Amino acid sequence: MTDIAKPKAGSPVPPIPEIAAPARPPTSPARILRPYLRGGEAAELIGVSVRTLEKYRCTGGGPPFLKVGSRVLYLREDVEAWLQRHRCQNTSDNNYAAALREMPSRRNRP
Repeated sequence: MTDIAKPKAGSPVPPIPEIAAPARPPTSPARILRPYLRGGEAAELIGVSVRTLEKYRCTGGGPPFLKVGSRVLYLREDVEAWLQRHRCQNTSDNNYAAALREMPSRRNRP
């Protein structure tokens, strides 16, 4: 049979030590250096939700993206350039008006 000793009836069973998974940083160094970002990573970099980024893909106004099979990827340089194009000093800035014109229409909202 087996060589494993069974505990005797009535004797306490030693607790099984819990093994904690090592803490992983939210963004690992490998992800920081990758040239392509997934949707969630690009949304985090921009500061919007994944759903907002999906809307930008459908209606326009977001950063350029790549469609590889069923996966959507963003080139990190494109996302950073898109952010720089939307940089404004104040609400009278020409970039502010251009950014508003570039955003999708809100006509269908209640």
